[in-house]
Amino acid sequence: MVFAFCCFAFAKAQQQKTIQLQNSTKADHLQTQESKPTSRPKIGLVLSGGGAKGLAHIGTLKIIDSLGIKVDYVAGTSMGAIVGSLYASGYTGKQIDSIFNIIDFDKIISDDIPRNSKTYYERRSNERYAVTLPFKDFKVLLPSSLSKGQNIYDLLSRLLAHVKDIDDFSKLPIPFLCIATDITTGEEVVLDSGYLPKAVNASGALPSLFAPVDIDGQLLIDGGVTDNYPIDKLKERGMDLIIGVDVQEDLKSLQELRGALDILSQINNFRTINDMKVKAPKTDVYIAPDIAAYTVVSFDQGREIIQKGEEAAREHADQLKSLVFDNYSRPELIVKTADSIYLNEINVKGNKNYTRAFIVGRFKVKTPGMVAYKDLSSGINNLQATDNFAKINYEIITDDDGSILEIDLVESDARNYLRLGLHYDELLRSAALINLARKNVFFDNDIISADAIIGDNLRYNFDYYIDKGRYWSIGLHSEFINFEQNVNAAFVEDVIDITSLSVNSLRIKYRDWTQQAFLQTRINKSVNFVAGIEVKSLHIFTETLSTGDPTNDTTDFSNGSMGSFYGKVLVDSYDNALFPSSGWKIESDFHLYAFNTEFGERFKEFSMAQVEVGHAQRFGNFTIRGNAHLGITVGDTDNSSMDFFLGGYGSRRINNLIPFYGYDFISMSGGSLIKVLFEADYEVFKKNHVVFSANFASTQDNLFEQRDWFSNARYTGYAVGYGIETFLGPLELKYSFSPQQKDGQVFVNIGFKF
Repeated sequence: MVFAFCCFAFAKAQQQKTIQLQNSTKADHLQTQESKPTSRPKIGLVLSGGGAKGLAHIGTLKIIDSLGIKVDYVAGTSMGAIVGSLYASGYTGKQIDSIFNIIDFDKIISDDIPRNSKTYYERRSNERYAVTLPFKDFKVLLPSSLSKGQNIYDLLSRLLAHVKDIDDFSKLPIPFLCIATDITTGEEVVLDSGYLPKAVNASGALPSLFAPVDIDGQLLIDGGVTDNYPIDKLKERGMDLIIGVDVQEDLKSLQELRGALDILSQINNFRTINDMKVKAPKTDVYIAPDIAAYTVVSFDQGREIIQKGEEAAREHADQLKSLVFDNYSRPELIVKTADSIYLNEINVKGNKNYTRAFIVGRFKVKTPGMVAYKDLSSGINNLQATDNFAKINYEIITDDDGSILEIDLVESDARNYLRLGLHYDELLRSAALINLARKNVFFDNDIISADAIIGDNLRYNFDYYIDKGRYWSIGLHSEFINFEQNVNAAFVEDVIDITSLSVNSLRIKYRDWTQQAFLQTRINKSVNFVAGIEVKSLHIFTETLSTGDPTNDTTDFSNGSMGSFYGKVLVDSYDNALFPSSGWKIESDFHLYAFNTEFGERFKEFSMAQVEVGHAQRFGNFTIRGNAHLGITVGDTDNSSMDFFLGGYGSRRINNLIPFYGYDFISMSGGSLIKVLFEADYEVFKKNHVVFSANFASTQDNLFEQRDWFSNARYTGYAVGYGIETFLGPLELKYSFSPQQKDGQVFVNIGFKF
């Protein structure tokens, strides 16, 4: 009886186990209600590629952590490799969420370089041309990708700095591997050792969007081309159970294929979707977030995508809970970062046309010695700003004697550039700019540049510049400016007695031909000193007034060449040249005029000094800007052609023509000037600005000899405008008015100023 009862009980228990196995997930097979295994199974995590859709991985990781699941191996491709590497290095899902919340993906993807990393000359060039096309042997060098991927590499290097000395990825806090593709053979490459940021960068080098990455002689691109869901690699490494997060796209309909990126994704999806028919059943907990409404570039909707990842993981909560075998709680990573590091030396590789001195000089760190990490990051940006390098790879190698910074450069093939621009304003009118530039003409750090400006007013610029960094750089500049403008007749009162003429305004023609030779040095990227000599030929005339001479129908107001010695101090820490939201800008200028051929021996030396100080401060979407401009003439001038003239908006700076709302160009003048400007800028959408402006000024001769600078010749003006930041430059429409003027002024400004 006892034996029969035992047999019955055993059979009943076996039947119960069979039912449980049939109804459980694959994960439940390893843990029945009857017994608990003596050693828990190994759990692998596979994260697929999918561009911005891969942000859903972060939401899933947060749920995995909250349930107490211990992951033993991570494998990822593309965006899955980026998120997976951070997780494997020790970050929790919540920490990765916090990291991605503060990343500006537009800047990361577009290779945006901080403005303060550019020299004064580089800023002037970058804020002048809308399109730059490198060429060689009269053939345009089309880029291999839209982005070099440099900013992604820099970001990964910073985030993974705490594991920089681990070159065997199996020794990371969680073992890790990622997948890339050899572009020359089309074969899959498994990356499980080396420099982690570089490996992850290669895995995410989406063709046409990011440049290929060279690792040990192999040119690698996105691993999604060959294996977008590397589950088999985890199986090969002994993982018993697999959690998989699949963020790959389904095939799009004809109506959904709207661009080149959609077509490229569709072609790649033919293979990956077929692969998943085999790989999905191998996954013990298969999580596929509902992200069909998003694209591979929907980074601006990252918060929603992360939430979708959380929701999808919660739907599989029961399956995930079955993988909790220990009382495990993933600790938050505490990255012990120092502000600086002791560098023994800097090793430079890959440089052919640029000397080590030039590269280290732009890097601006001294070795051996303590170097701040922020200065290392700034140094990389400084090199990138030169546009001399296609890629800048670097890593810090630590040994018993200290650390060595290894910089591995890939030089750009481009030396010649065709650069284009468009502009319109109410003074210089419409203009198209064609520029030809060449680097390394005579030295490895020089550039020659020539602008031809075609439109309503023909103009040109020519520059030759030898950049010597903190030492005295050498520059030559030549330009011709030409425009016509209706001006108040008072503009010429020093030349002609207009009291007997019934003329209120004149149509003047303005011709300025300027030659400069100068030396320039800088304390840092934002502070520059300039000293030079200048010869200016200025011809201002009108055909409005009759001269009575049948052989000459023009009246000259200025027609001669003047020479001067000049010096400038330039401080510019604005974050944005078009619509600054933070920083300072100080421009001071002193000219000592030594001769003027128009007056010969009657000429008396005089000098002009001016300083302009601006500051911007952001408060949420609001930015408050203030600007003060003071100018003074010391000595007697023979005419008013070099006075300060106020009025207008949108044109580039020409001599002492100062913008002023409420008045047309060249409306008020004087030998001295004080002007203040206040602006409130509200960014209604990204790169869309509503700007309210108010300016006040006094200008007259000997203004500062009076006690009350605003008691006489006081001018006020106000403006409201809408501006958009575009690749062409700003697009602005402004309406301005003044209580002292009968009519308001409308100013249209399109494109960078040149």
